[in-house]
Amino acid sequence: MPPFSAPLLGALCLVLAEALFAGVGALVKHLSETVSQTQLVFFRNLFAMAALMPWILRAGLRSLKTDFFHLHLMRATSGLIAMYCFFVVLANLPLAQAMMALLVSPFIVPIIAKLWLKEEIGQKSLIAIGIGFVGAGFILRPVGGEEMNFYIVLALGCACLVAFTKCTIRHLSGTEPSARIVIYFTGLATLVSAVPMLINWQPMPVEAWQWLALMGLLAALGQLLMTKAFKLASPVRIGLLTYSSVIFAAILGYWFWDEPVHMGLIGGFVLILWAANLTIRQRWLW
Repeated sequence: MPPFSAPLLGALCLVLAEALFAGVGALVKHLSETVSQTQLVFFRNLFAMAALMPWILRAGLRSLKTDFFHLHLMRATSGLIAMYCFFVVLANLPLAQAMMALLVSPFIVPIIAKLWLKEEIGQKSLIAIGIGFVGAGFILRPVGGEEMNFYIVLALGCACLVAFTKCTIRHLSGTEPSARIVIYFTGLATLVSAVPMLINWQPMPVEAWQWLALMGLLAALGQLLMTKAFKLASPVRIGLLTYSSVIFAAILGYWFWDEPVHMGLIGGFVLILWAANLTIRQRWLW
C-alpha cells in the first residue's frame, strides 16, 4: 500500500464511523423519552457485543489473547464513563450541539498524543487547535440558562475522556488488531454497565427493542471503523475529521425534531472546517 493511501483510507473510515455515531446519537435521543440512561448504556453495549459474536466464533477465543489487558481496561473505563455522560447530554441538548461538544476532543487529542505518545505537533496544528476551540465556543455557547450550562460543561468533560480514549486506541493499535480492541471494550463495558442497569431497572415499551438492537449494530460498526481509522493514520493527522458528525447530526436533528440551525452553529462549523483544512494540508512528521 503506497504511503499516501493509508491516511486517506483512515480518513474515509473515520468519516463513515462518525456518520454511524450520529445515527446512534439520534437513536439515544429518541429512546431517552421511554428508556433510562443506565438501560441505554447497557443495551447499547450488549447488542454491539451480539453483533461482534460471529467474528469471535469464527476467529476463536485464542484470538482474544493479549499482553495489554491493562490498556484495554484503561480504554474501557474512560470510554464507558464518557458514554454515560454523553447519553445524558444527548437527552438534554439539541442533537447537533450535543454531537458538536464531542468535536472538542480532536483538539485535545494532539496535546495528549504529544505528552503520552511523543508524536510531533506542527505549527499549523497549533493554529488549527486554537481556531477549533473558537469554533466550538460559538457552537456551544449557552442558550438555555443555567441548566444548559451544566450539560455543556458535562459535554466538555466527556470530550476530554473521548480524546484520551482515542489516544489509547492509537497506542493499542501498534500491536493489537482492530476487532480485538473493540471486543475488549464492548465486553468489559457490557459487564460493568449491567450492575447499574439492574439496580435501576424500569419497564420498556416493546417497540424500543428494535431500536436498541439497531443502536448496538451501528455502534459496533462505528467502533470497528474508528479503530481501523486510527490504526491506518495518527489521530493527530485525521482526528479533526470527526467534525463530519455534526453535519449528519444537524440533518437528523432538523429532520426529526425540527431543531434550528442557528448562526452560531454555522459560524462555528465554518471555523471547524478551516481548522480541519489547516491540519490536513500541512506536511506531518511520522
